[in-house]
Amino acid sequence: MSSSNKPSFLGTLNAIVNGERRGFEFLDAWALKTRNAELSGMLKTVSLREAEHAASFEKRMCELGYGLQEREDPKFKKTMKIVQSDLDDVEKFEKLGIGQKEQEGEDQLLQLLADKSIDPHTAALLGRFIAEERDSGHLLQQAYQCAKGIDPVPEEKATLTDIQEQLAKLTEIVGELQNKPTKKKKPRVSAVK
Repeated sequence: MSSSNKPSFLGTLNAIVNGERRGFEFLDAWALKTRNAELSGMLKTVSLREAEHAASFEKRMCELGYGLQEREDPKFKKTMKIVQSDLDDVEKFEKLGIGQKEQEGEDQLLQLLADKSIDPHTAALLGRFIAEERDSGHLLQQAYQCAKGIDPVPEEKATLTDIQEQLAKLTEIVGELQNKPTKKKKPRVSAVK
């Protein structure tokens, strides 16, 4: 493709691929290093998501006719050194600054969709990415709590059966309301003197 037709969002996709590859690498290394099996599972889940995101966005770049431009991150060696060290997991979370409380303010992930030239396929991919990144952030917060020995607050998980039962009840209630005869009020007539 000529550079005049180059999508304005290509740099964003390239940055996502590079970042997600590094995310996979350090989280996977940490999952293998920790002695906490529950924490390892959480880290592995997020690391696999990172790998899948990197592959999906690199594939999208190829579909658009462009290849990945690998970029070095000067801080990445330090990150790998931390996760491969013998520090306890809580210290690793704190040194890396992950799993902490969500930052207040503007949602940086939504900025990814600000470019109005993004095609529908790429926008859908970005939407899924944003949702999964948020979920990964919550999972890393739970992982941090797990490393600290604090049981995460259990999430209420509704099964499909639960949802179907609730929907059936709501449908029944709406049906009853629709079939319920309404009392017609007689119009008030006031006498004019």
